[in-house]
Amino acid sequence: MEVRRWGLVLVVWGVLFGAFPAQAQMTPAFAKWFDGFAQEAMHEGVAPATIQKVLPILSLDESVIELDQKQPEGKVSFATYLKNTLPKARVEKGRRLMQENRDVLYEISAKSGVPASVIVALWGIESSFGVNMGDFAVVNSLATLAYEGRRADFFKKELIEALHVLEEERLEPEALTGSWAGAMGQCQFMPSTFRRHAVDYDGDGRRDIWTSDIDALASIANYLSAEGWQGGVSWGREVSLPPKLTAKFVGLEATKTLAQWSKLGVRTAQGKPLQSLALQASLIQPDGPTGRSFLVYDNFRAVMRWNRSTYFATAVGLFADQLSGR
Repeated sequence: MEVRRWGLVLVVWGVLFGAFPAQAQMTPAFAKWFDGFAQEAMHEGVAPATIQKVLPILSLDESVIELDQKQPEGKVSFATYLKNTLPKARVEKGRRLMQENRDVLYEISAKSGVPASVIVALWGIESSFGVNMGDFAVVNSLATLAYEGRRADFFKKELIEALHVLEEERLEPEALTGSWAGAMGQCQFMPSTFRRHAVDYDGDGRRDIWTSDIDALASIANYLSAEGWQGGVSWGREVSLPPKLTAKFVGLEATKTLAQWSKLGVRTAQGKPLQSLALQASLIQPDGPTGRSFLVYDNFRAVMRWNRSTYFATAVGLFADQLSGR
């Protein structure tokens, strides 16, 4: 093992500073870090040949560090977030794409239990239907974030997962592109999520969430199905509240049946009684007590496991409602 270790050290330094002089911006500290990482990766089953394959393109991406450290100037309201996330053009395009992909969406939905409208809503919000997937080199982004320090352990694990993806999908490192944080393809899966949930639905031998719409749509459905999406049940709905409903009832921690919410005076957004369904629901107010209120079900939590943001999950639900005409 010691011989292999020092052999890899020589490979790293030889590649970074010898055979590939264009990589001279790689600092000795980063090279030393990557050597230690390579040992961990091989311990996790990554082949030495895969590590050597990524070395020629490996670089410390300063733009990724800048994006990672950039702090938001203030919290955007949910109303503003929704306006930015669901512009009219995106909703109209989503409706058109639902029609164009109607047959395959029906098939995927029937197998997974996830409605076509929810699949397309996630597709639209995550990558604008495959238009905005990001063009960062995922290996570089993840290596930079693992080395840079903030959430280093998380990104180191994702980098190892990315190397496994290269092996399993028989990809060249240049083909693994995504966001600055390493999210990939039309559904913006992190490498670990890709390995668990990506699907080769078109049967071409590759789980291609970059160029195959069908694989991307099936992968979205497979993720939600695996995370507990219940077929035949909605994500939630907007509601109106009685004047004196206290704050203790608000939040995903507080769960009641629809009958219990009705007794508390909760009504639909149109002021009608809630349906008498055997559903557990929680009350959320993304914009606080002065904003809109929603009763959300377990399927909302399935979307939250995709992205732990009430803004995101609520936007997905509302987008899906618009796509389905609900």
